[in-house]
Amino acid sequence: MSAASSLQDERRHLRRYPAAELEVRVRPKRQWFGQGEVVEAHDFTRSGVGITSSQKLKTGQRVQVDLILRLDRGEIHQSRLIAVVQNARSDGEHWRCGLRFDYNANRHMKALSTQARVGRIEGILERIQKLKARTMGGDQLLKAYHREKSKDGQGN
Repeated sequence: MSAASSLQDERRHLRRYPAAELEVRVRPKRQWFGQGEVVEAHDFTRSGVGITSSQKLKTGQRVQVDLILRLDRGEIHQSRLIAVVQNARSDGEHWRCGLRFDYNANRHMKALSTQARVGRIEGILERIQKLKARTMGGDQLLKAYHREKSKDGQGN
């Protein structure tokens, strides 16, 4: 794949935030009544989440997502989010996937309380990232800036 085609495939419209404090559990549609798999979350926005899963997920597949944001003084839970696999690629034994939340999937997803809670999680992750940036040294901050710039496809 050429660099030009990878930039065309990039469809990020919102700034993404590191999701180190976020636990994500994913259940494919055929397994909605089980526990699901706790997956590694890479980044998060109110529009979706980037994950690495041991399960093979296919582009267009619907999954159910549960989120737990762990904080010093408690947790924020959001269960039963419906997401669509936007992209999936093999990363050795695992699959790296981009999930887009489908806010039109059902009444639960259309509820303002659901959308507000997902937006609140995004806001908290943003504040955590800004706090970490304030506590970084100059060299660390420049490295993080250049790393983020290259992820967004703006770097040379």
